[in-house]
Amino acid sequence: MTEVAGGTCRGWRWAAATDTGRRRAENQDAWLMAEMPAGLLFAVADGMGGHPNGAWAARFAVDELAAALSVADVTAPGLPGITASLNRRLRETAIRLGTPGAGTTLTAALLDGDVLRWVHVGDSRLYALDGNRFRQVSRDHNLAAEPGGHPALANVLTRCLGMAGELEPDSGELPVPEALLLATDGLYQLVPAESLPEALQHPDLQTAAARLVDLANNVGGPDNVTVVLVRRATG
Repeated sequence: MTEVAGGTCRGWRWAAATDTGRRRAENQDAWLMAEMPAGLLFAVADGMGGHPNGAWAARFAVDELAAALSVADVTAPGLPGITASLNRRLRETAIRLGTPGAGTTLTAALLDGDVLRWVHVGDSRLYALDGNRFRQVSRDHNLAAEPGGHPALANVLTRCLGMAGELEPDSGELPVPEALLLATDGLYQLVPAESLPEALQHPDLQTAAARLVDLANNVGGPDNVTVVLVRRATG
């Protein structure tokens, strides 16, 4: 059953929808919306399939990111430093729990005044919409995205939270767009690309988020599916 939530906060409308899909026994995706001192935080995470404790890793990632931002100035050490530290904590905690190898993607966006700050690791995605321009902001960290990569290798991550060694997440800043979409790969791999900007323009974002999940499930739903839609509130 699809779980849907949404609301309006600080001049932004948002909606989130998540579903286990048609072929998985457990939903290992997580999402988050939270008010931070520095702005509104939106995040999605996708626990690594085939690894232990994926659902825990995804929830740990989004909750710990929010906890860090609730007490830290986002510009020092900033989202990249917080995420790199989170990688070490997740790996160490997973070992203490007896599930070494637990890992997750993490894609997060912080709406800070007129600036969007973002951080990303793995193959969940962040998209931005401005007028008729809809673009993917994040870059997939998987073998399919490497030079000469084949689409069949999309499930092999090259970076994730929980990985050994030091993590270098992708991050950046850009002027706040009109709308944002964050999604796990269970959504964007199955839903037609044109349906994504259309969802952001729908008058009811919760209905639009649920419909995107339905589109993924209606073509087989082989994976967990999670989407977060964010748009400036008007009227």
